[in-house]
Amino acid sequence: MRRDLVIMSLIGLVAVALRLYEFTGLAVRWDQNAYGSITWVLLALHFTHLITDAGDTLVLTALMFTRHAKGKRFSDVSDNAFYWYFVVASWLPIYLVVYWLPRW
Repeated sequence: MRRDLVIMSLIGLVAVALRLYEFTGLAVRWDQNAYGSITWVLLALHFTHLITDAGDTLVLTALMFTRHAKGKRFSDVSDNAFYWYFVVASWLPIYLVVYWLPRW
């Protein structure tokens, strides 16, 4: 579990870095048109989820390497894993709206 938390912490930090890079590469400004506004809002909401989940994972990872790694903390890790599933699953419709819908 400790190893997997460290791996997910790294994945979370990489995802946050990639999203920051993605914001710099958007070809539309947030106030340019309706598509730009929707794109920025969707990506910002997902970015918020990435930040909060990466932060939660980092805190849980740190806790698992202390004497507090018992009992209730294991259900916290399970909840954190479920939230990661939500963050990844929420990216699927966002990806379709941002990258495929404009091409249809």
